[in-house]
Amino acid sequence: MRNADGIRALNYVSKKSDHLPAYIILISHEVKRIGNPWEDIVDHNTATIMYWGDAKLDKIKGYSEFRGNMRLLQTWEAILDGRINEVPPILHFSKPKKGIVKFNGLCALTDLQITWFEQQSEPVKNYRFKLTILDQDVINVRWLHERANNKDISQLNATAPKTWTDYINGKINKLDVWAKSILKKEDQLPETNSADGKVLSQLHDLGNLEFEAVVVAILSSLPHVSHKITRTRPTRDGGFDFYGEFSIPYPMNYNIAFLGEAKKFERNASIGVRHVSRLVARLNRGEYGLFVTTSYYTEQAQREILQDGYPVKLFTGMDLVKILHELRLIQNGEIKRDWLRSVVDRI
Repeated sequence: MRNADGIRALNYVSKKSDHLPAYIILISHEVKRIGNPWEDIVDHNTATIMYWGDAKLDKIKGYSEFRGNMRLLQTWEAILDGRINEVPPILHFSKPKKGIVKFNGLCALTDLQITWFEQQSEPVKNYRFKLTILDQDVINVRWLHERANNKDISQLNATAPKTWTDYINGKINKLDVWAKSILKKEDQLPETNSADGKVLSQLHDLGNLEFEAVVVAILSSLPHVSHKITRTRPTRDGGFDFYGEFSIPYPMNYNIAFLGEAKKFERNASIGVRHVSRLVARLNRGEYGLFVTTSYYTEQAQREILQDGYPVKLFTGMDLVKILHELRLIQNGEIKRDWLRSVVDRI
């Protein structure tokens, strides 16, 4: 199989190509490319990958007619039909640079949605697949070979790793979050001179009140989250910059109050335990904390949040840029000016 971005499916040796493949390999390009509107999201903290299908701007071919989309859609339909034993394992890789790939994990397809992106200023409909990373660090290539050469479907998973047999038996063992939750500085910030680095600089160049307003606007725009969020007054804010509630929908019907801080820091100025502890100290029982910065967090700050189980989410400079991409608020390498002006003018 070629070392190339995209969706690669290997067929069984003894079966025709219209059957489910023996296994599927997905490769995401890790380096941001100017004009690429369909960047994938790999989140080890939640053991989740959001992977775009392979549809492109095409006047003739529909989004469901692209080869990669067809193979993943086949897989999803097999899951819905209860043919879980036939479902191909999915192996996801990231490509940090030409000729190099790194393994992100054995994955199970757990959802799909039909959405769109803009290419050459035109909307393009496409699938977006949700993958769950299973808790399996090493895959024996022999298993993949045996699947490809298998002629007896009842023996298809005879030598599968335990996480995969658990999956086909209805139990999803997600990646151990602790193993990859401590992020290095380079994982929390885009490269300085990259397109995303320039977007982060654009955020940092805002005034403090402007940055707080932009953070609130971004969080208010997040899809799939029901909440209300309010900026505090510039003076006598009680030590936090915004507050609100997340709502867990029916049948739970439960609200979670949160407090948040939005702090601009130079990319080389780390956020340490002292900064995060101040937010933690202000949380009341049952409240959740959000800390948003243009910089990065020290290893010790991250470790204390995890080890002590504090109800706090840390947003890095990289997170902010990714969310702006997700909300389609970046255009031609910068935050959309009309949107940014509309937020700042409301201060």
